[in-house]
Amino acid sequence: MYHKGAIEGYPLQTYASALLFSPTGSLIRHLFQHEAPKELTLKPGMSDSWSACLQTLEGHSSSVLSVAFSHDSTRLASASYDRTVKIWDASSGACLQTLEGHGSIDNLVGFKTQQSLYQGIAISSDTIWITHDDQKRLWLPSEYRPSCSAVSGRCFGTGTGSGKVWIYCLK
Repeated sequence: MYHKGAIEGYPLQTYASALLFSPTGSLIRHLFQHEAPKELTLKPGMSDSWSACLQTLEGHSSSVLSVAFSHDSTRLASASYDRTVKIWDASSGACLQTLEGHGSIDNLVGFKTQQSLYQGIAISSDTIWITHDDQKRLWLPSEYRPSCSAVSGRCFGTGTGSGKVWIYCLK
């Protein structure tokens, strides 16, 4: 079993993660939705039924190199190896703008204003867990593990190797 260590070592967090990443129309989600983590206010968009494809912010055709929140946390910018920068609406997940034709893939994206960071939230060094105050809170399936991340207030944005961007916020 690939995830045996996480399941055996952190059964309650794994259980909560399974609820969060389960399809919205699944029986498991309906029966146990009251058990889902209360700290998360913005949850990943999931399909209605079980599928191999999970929905997040999709649009990049290559790995995401960098993500950054705007000063007011309403926008998230992501830069990719596909030589595009995308500006996303952080609450709806809609792609607001795509900037194309960048010659260098080394540049990181950022907003000019300083972000206010919520110090208690982080990604574990092995990128398997979202932590809050150094406690493992949410186990991340492999397709959600970040290649880069940004924190603004209580919101967290990650970019993945598959080109997807994921945003979530704590209460």
